[in-house]
Amino acid sequence: MKITPEDYAILEIAVKRTIARTGLSLDNYVSLGLTAKRYRWDMLKQTNITIGDGINIIGDVDIYAYANDTHIDTALRKITRTKK
Repeated sequence: MKITPEDYAILEIAVKRTIARTGLSLDNYVSLGLTAKRYRWDMLKQTNITIGDGINIIGDVDIYAYANDTHIDTALRKITRTKK
């Protein structure tokens, strides 16, 4: 995983808080015919964290300055304990 430990910790806290706040689970998504990936990224979106690139977009975490969506998804898989 290419995400720094500091940025990972920010994502982890925010995503876990969002899951607890919304009460949404992977089972909810699967029952609607949605994927685990959709669940992960929806939970990230609902955190309201701005992911910046360190250049044009300054964010709460500037992950896109050094990583891409694949790296972020790997971190989200670990946080949400989901696969696929």
